[in-house]
Amino acid sequence: MLSKSFPVLSPELQIGFHYRLKNIKDLYFHEALRKAVQNLQISSIDAELNEYVPTDSLQKLASFSIRGEAIFPVPILLKENPFLLGYYRLLLGFSQKEFYSKGPFGIFKLMEEKGKLSPKSSQLLNGLCVSLIASAAEFVVQFEEFNLLIISELQILTVGPQLRGSINNEYGQIATQKTFGIIKDLVSKYILSSTPTSIKIKNDSGRIVTIKFSSDPDIEIIEELQSGSRGLISIEIKGGKDISNIHNRIGEAEKSHQKARQRGYFEFMTIISVDIDYIALKSESPTTSHFFNLFKISDKNSFEYQRFKDIISSIISVNI
Repeated sequence: MLSKSFPVLSPELQIGFHYRLKNIKDLYFHEALRKAVQNLQISSIDAELNEYVPTDSLQKLASFSIRGEAIFPVPILLKENPFLLGYYRLLLGFSQKEFYSKGPFGIFKLMEEKGKLSPKSSQLLNGLCVSLIASAAEFVVQFEEFNLLIISELQILTVGPQLRGSINNEYGQIATQKTFGIIKDLVSKYILSSTPTSIKIKNDSGRIVTIKFSSDPDIEIIEELQSGSRGLISIEIKGGKDISNIHNRIGEAEKSHQKARQRGYFEFMTIISVDIDYIALKSESPTTSHFFNLFKISDKNSFEYQRFKDIISSIISVNI
């Protein structure tokens, strides 16, 4: 006998991971290394491996039937394909933030992101390889077995959080667009002009109010006075759906709202995409005047939508 129906959970996050991982593999996994090796003389690669890599490390890899360049970056390979810096970073387990924010490594970020080797990074490339080879030698000595599958698995373990971070950024952009659309719908009869990123309305007091995308906060609502502009509402939108990271995101919202308050804003909204008690968040963002859930304010029949509408209406002086 069947019990109550269970909700159908969406696998959209994993589907997104699949396509992003496919693109990343083309740039940073073994296939990219194989193509670079094909374009070079093996004798030239071996010469640099022998110059830069400890003999015992190469011998240990040879005992696993693994060539040295599978683990150790040498200048000739990174010159041939600068994207391969990502291959070795992922293999050694360094996140982008951790790696590129340390010491001189930031100068090499364009190699992984754009496949470009600037004149300055080219001059420092030997030093980069020496550093990474030292890390890799420490890495190799800990393994009792090694093969291409293990290499791939380790790279995937490192890239996972990176993929989730990019998904969360994408969620954030979508959530901001949705919120902007809800506000635009609310003030539709007052609109004087609009673009994909801003709306100008004339409120019931005859003053111009601008609603626009911003980087900090995500959306800001500004009223034009004869004496100048006045910030009305700072809106921070955290679209990530991972509840385990909500407290970090609320902390980010608080910093943005504090900056807005220093610029004269007096109402602060934080919109989230996870279901959590707002009281639990208030201590982490005391500047936030009102918390809202994006999915609830998207439902015109919900109490939260009505509350959002009433607050917007009151603050910007429109009857909606």
